[in-house]
Amino acid sequence: MKESIYLVGQISVDNDETYEWRYRVRKYFYKSVYVKIIDPCNNGFNQNVKSEAKGNDPDRMKVYHSKGADLLVPKDKSYVKRSTIGMANLNVYDHKKLIIGSFFELAWYIDCPEKSVVGIFSGDHTNSIICMHPFVRRAVDIWVQNEIEACEIIERFYINYV
Repeated sequence: MKESIYLVGQISVDNDETYEWRYRVRKYFYKSVYVKIIDPCNNGFNQNVKSEAKGNDPDRMKVYHSKGADLLVPKDKSYVKRSTIGMANLNVYDHKKLIIGSFFELAWYIDCPEKSVVGIFSGDHTNSIICMHPFVRRAVDIWVQNEIEACEIIERFYINYV
């Protein structure tokens, strides 16, 4: 069976790491015929917003006023539905940008208990106000320190090379 991994986490045009960790996951599974990556940053809309707004949006509101922004919610919900696994990076890279969308996506995963969620947090998740929130704990099945660990554990438990 082919697994579809949806990459949940903060997206900020002013912090490249919000794009780069997703790129590293795509690169990790690049040659795998067993994995499809659903990357919400790897599309024309996000790339355009990144190139136009980087450094030009101090209150982080421009994207929400752009034409078609209301499609983000149903688009992301469809990504959760299409996925078999969620990879949720809950590190906050841009403290001016809220991660509300990620919380909605985690709530949608709670409604799909057959789907696993691998949480990524670079610190001690047991001392994080975000990671220890009961809603987040309910959604995340296992915690790892970074996206490569997440890839490795998904590969170990889900990828059938036989």
